[in-house]
Amino acid sequence: MRKMTAALAAAGAFALMVTTAQSAAADGHGRGWYGVWADGVNVRDINEGNCATSPSTSNCPSVIGQINSWDEVLVYCQIPGQTVGGNPYWVMVSPRGWDKYGIISSYYVENNSNWIDGVPGPNGCSI
Repeated sequence: MRKMTAALAAAGAFALMVTTAQSAAADGHGRGWYGVWADGVNVRDINEGNCATSPSTSNCPSVIGQINSWDEVLVYCQIPGQTVGGNPYWVMVSPRGWDKYGIISSYYVENNSNWIDGVPGPNGCSI
């Protein structure tokens, strides 16, 4: 019984630690890890044409990969651009496990509002 109680306590502590780490930025509190709520979200190449200053599907045509609802992205900055689903912002991200970064519509990022509080705007887009 003691072993089972200790195991349950350890598992509960681990779950609390994981939940806290994953949701630390969910309410928009700066650069950090955010969840993605959709599957097949295109991560686009931010280094082409006008993508870095005016992101849109036409200004950022090259897709460097896709992410899904179980993925998390490290959000660096946000830039106004083409409105997607009522959200006019795009975010420069690095998906967990990737060694590169790109840009996605902020519409797909789990956050309580369109603008992610504490995440730098276009002038703060440097890694």
